[in-house]
Amino acid sequence: MVKEIAYAKVNLFLDVLGKREDRYHNLESVMAPIGIYDVLKISKRKDDKIQIHADVKMTEQLEDNLIYRAAKLMMERYNITMGIDVYVEKKIPIAAGLAGGSADAAATLRGMNRLFKLKIPNTELAEIGEVLGSDVPYCVYNQLCIARGKGEQLFFLKHKLKQTILLVTPPIYVSTKSVFESVDMAAIESKKITTMTNAIYNRNIPLMINALYNALEPFTFKRYPLVEETKRSILSYQPTGVIMSGSGPTFVVFGSNVKHLQEMMNALPSDHQVTLTKIH
Repeated sequence: MVKEIAYAKVNLFLDVLGKREDRYHNLESVMAPIGIYDVLKISKRKDDKIQIHADVKMTEQLEDNLIYRAAKLMMERYNITMGIDVYVEKKIPIAAGLAGGSADAAATLRGMNRLFKLKIPNTELAEIGEVLGSDVPYCVYNQLCIARGKGEQLFFLKHKLKQTILLVTPPIYVSTKSVFESVDMAAIESKKITTMTNAIYNRNIPLMINALYNALEPFTFKRYPLVEETKRSILSYQPTGVIMSGSGPTFVVFGSNVKHLQEMMNALPSDHQVTLTKIH
């Protein structure tokens, strides 16, 4: 048996540059791992089945689960004839813009690589992950980085932010596909990523907070009004910064200090999932 940690991610910057011929969009993003994670324990079976055991329901159909799809890809590509059992301790909220499914898929790729002693480099695992989803290549590495293309072009930033944040997730599922389908490129006012990256390089947290940007926010808000209401509620507590992660609905909230974040945590509606954590 092998154990893998699947870290959630947040977007500190996310711009949409245009639609691609493969129906994806070209993106420019700064992504960072945070201290919320799922735990996957993977072991061999005597038959060739892939079984997923989790404390919550992740997908309606087993075949739609990214863990299953990642395992199937590995078995086909590397002629693995034994099946696996995957036990998942699920802590990352589902469909929340935190790449929970992608993180689990990447952990499955890394775990099977170790379990079957395949000695595949991360670069190759990331290429496999690209087939599964835009965030999977990033999740193979779990490092602060700039991501370009549809998310597969990674440029690592050798810094640790170690910044305490509050994550706020309203009680709603957001479809990433539906948000991207509603993107109107004419309505996007692109921003330069360099302000964010310079702030990170210089460890200038106020400048970094000022550079927070997510081009998807208005499109998510239009389709899911509760997400916009959540942001308005957060802003009423005067955070130093707030940004929606990915296509939502989770918000990354910065405060003047930990006490300020804790006060917001206690004041927000009880049906919202609120978690104090750190950007690594």
